[in-house]
Amino acid sequence: MEQINLKRDGDRDLSFTGKLIGKATSSPDRASGYYSGAPGHYQTLRLFLTLGGKLVAHQINHSQWAGEQEVHLAKVCVCNDDVIDFFGLSWVAKELYYDAGIDVSEKVDD
Repeated sequence: MEQINLKRDGDRDLSFTGKLIGKATSSPDRASGYYSGAPGHYQTLRLFLTLGGKLVAHQINHSQWAGEQEVHLAKVCVCNDDVIDFFGLSWVAKELYYDAGIDVSEKVDD
């Protein structure tokens, strides 16, 4: 565990003791298998586990366009459902869930 400080736009920054448990990044490169689907834009998603057992979801929306700023978002979560509500179910979010060992499949009884 280490001291982590996360920037948030439009909200107070977060500071906590924790560790990274999952990460996923899309790419602005159209030739990449991880292409974001939006020219000049891509995302970095990270999920942390705090010393107290909470989850911290962090998203950076990157831009390669001059004059456009990165957007930093984060949320303190108490369960996996809170994390899924924050990140959604895009392909890059599902990559993060896989990396973090979070099963987001819908269970169907036979």
